[in-house]
Amino acid sequence: MAHLGLDLSRKRLDVCALDERGEGVAVTAAPPDAEGLRGLVRKLAAHGGPVHAVIESITWARFVHDTLELAGWDVDIADAQKVKGLAPLACKTDKIDA
Repeated sequence: MAHLGLDLSRKRLDVCALDERGEGVAVTAAPPDAEGLRGLVRKLAAHGGPVHAVIESITWARFVHDTLELAGWDVDIADAQKVKGLAPLACKTDKIDA
């Protein structure tokens, strides 16, 4: 199983993928539209197995959630306020968020 952290912005979806041992297998990005998400699914299919992803709850996270679930991924939406304290503000970047 691959575990993905997704950070959504207006023009891109940053992705950090870990394997079951917690080792990084991919850091990538995709446009957050239907075509970009299908390409992301194809790209990460090479790692095999099921995918569990978490995305921050923002305006169009539901579209990304639904599109990726239709592709067979298990996707959760995280409450941004509850996970805010996980990374120090000094190192807050899109990659850290993902």
